[in-house]
Amino acid sequence: MDAAGDGPVKTVIGTGPFRFVEHKPDHHIRLARFKDYAARAEPVDGFGGKRTAWVGEILFIPVPDVAVRLAGVETGEYHIALQIQQDQYDRMKTMPGVVPAIIKPEAWSTAVLNHKQGLMTDKRIRQAFQAALDMEPIMAAGFGNKAFYRLDPGLSFPEQPQWHSKMAGELYNQHNPAKARRLLQEAGYAGAPVRWITTKEYQYMYKNALVAAQQLEAVGFKIDLQVVDWATLVQRRNKPEVWDVFSTAITFNPEPAFSTATNCNWPGWWCHDDKEHWLEALGRESDPKKRRAMWEKVQQIFYEDVGRVKYGDFFGLVAVRKEVHDFRPTNETNLWNVWLK
Repeated sequence: MDAAGDGPVKTVIGTGPFRFVEHKPDHHIRLARFKDYAARAEPVDGFGGKRTAWVGEILFIPVPDVAVRLAGVETGEYHIALQIQQDQYDRMKTMPGVVPAIIKPEAWSTAVLNHKQGLMTDKRIRQAFQAALDMEPIMAAGFGNKAFYRLDPGLSFPEQPQWHSKMAGELYNQHNPAKARRLLQEAGYAGAPVRWITTKEYQYMYKNALVAAQQLEAVGFKIDLQVVDWATLVQRRNKPEVWDVFSTAITFNPEPAFSTATNCNWPGWWCHDDKEHWLEALGRESDPKKRRAMWEKVQQIFYEDVGRVKYGDFFGLVAVRKEVHDFRPTNETNLWNVWLK
């Protein structure tokens, strides 16, 4: 980093169990066992404890087509394939040599509204958007198999009992077209197009947006669904003048004080004085009960002010060869302590 100064880092080393060897764009990233790595002595415990590099080399190979990734694990060309479509789960269970691994939870799917500029700066229009939606068909379209999604209002997951709450849950999954129409009328909405950026590179984002858009149009919204590649979506979402809604997901976060779902500076720019007050207090407080109460205050404001629009939780699917042992399916691909038989 000292050598890079203010420019990009050009010399990548890696000081964990594996070291960086090379990156060939569109071909692979190669890692190798780092012989000088000094592991901790404690037993393995989740992300902690001893980390051993049992394999000599790792290749991360970009394979954009989901079907090709899955077929590669089936034939043995790949050991692990990430981001498999959830509707392939039942088929995977019949594949000899393939073990389906579920990441639970992975994230919650969401429509991010633009609080800085445009239509969504009107709270009544945001509330109409939230009131109109029926989350079951939206999630079913995105994830198919009911084993891979659930409806839940929590900004944190049920698997996080210290944080999970149903606070303001009555404002989640309202499926109330009459309320939505009334709010649009109160706001004086005259049919201006809602510019919604989504992508097919994450199929669930497109399918969630497609069904949600149909429901919104049924109550009087006019939706301009703009389908782009993911890189373009990420680029455009930083320009508040060009969009009103974009599709994304909020991934698992163990510490709510750092949650993207409530960040004022993240695209969407949901900035709210009371919410900022409680987040700042949450960052300073150490008492678990007090912190939970503060997070519940944030969640209440999230729904009342419509910070984002949560559809539901979803779980990821990974294909793993049967000869791969001690692989843990999580949002981060950790390959230390993983070995091949």
